[in-house]
Amino acid sequence: MSKLRCQRAGAVAAVGGVVWVGWAVALGLTGSESDPILLAVVCSTLGVVAGHYAVESFYGERMKRPGTGGAWLGVLGGAVFAVGQSLRIFTGGDPQWVVGLGVLALVSGSILVSVGLVRTRIQPPWIGVLLAAGTVAFLGFDLSPWAALPYGLAWLALGWDLYRYDPPDGRFGDLEADYGWIQRGSE
Repeated sequence: MSKLRCQRAGAVAAVGGVVWVGWAVALGLTGSESDPILLAVVCSTLGVVAGHYAVESFYGERMKRPGTGGAWLGVLGGAVFAVGQSLRIFTGGDPQWVVGLGVLALVSGSILVSVGLVRTRIQPPWIGVLLAAGTVAFLGFDLSPWAALPYGLAWLALGWDLYRYDPPDGRFGDLEADYGWIQRGSE
């Protein structure tokens, strides 16, 4: 993936994180899932889908398993989740099985991506840890809508890091050892 494509996908993921935070706060304050909030859920989820795509395209060969599989599972899960939320808006129904499958795949994919990011140390490890913690917190959404907030913040951080990165210090370099943010002594 070229730097420009990565920056675009990173920007979309960061905006998706911001919109995710926005709907989580709006839902936490109002307590009602109105159509505008559900539309924000759909838009933010598509931003997260772009983030999963950016992570896989940008880091796929370095993350290997589980990160690459998780990124594709996150793309699929995010798309299904967005479709389920769109069905809630346009049909007025409650397709819980569609939303549930989407959440299951999105959460599973995000956990695997976070493990891949921490394991390979391509990014600073705190970003992968934040993504894992935000994903686990998102599972408590039924208890409180505020539980979705850390997941959006994690995608904001990851998207921003993908967007702001300026090579040539290694992320586009050697696939085996040069991880960019790690400072190495002279060898």
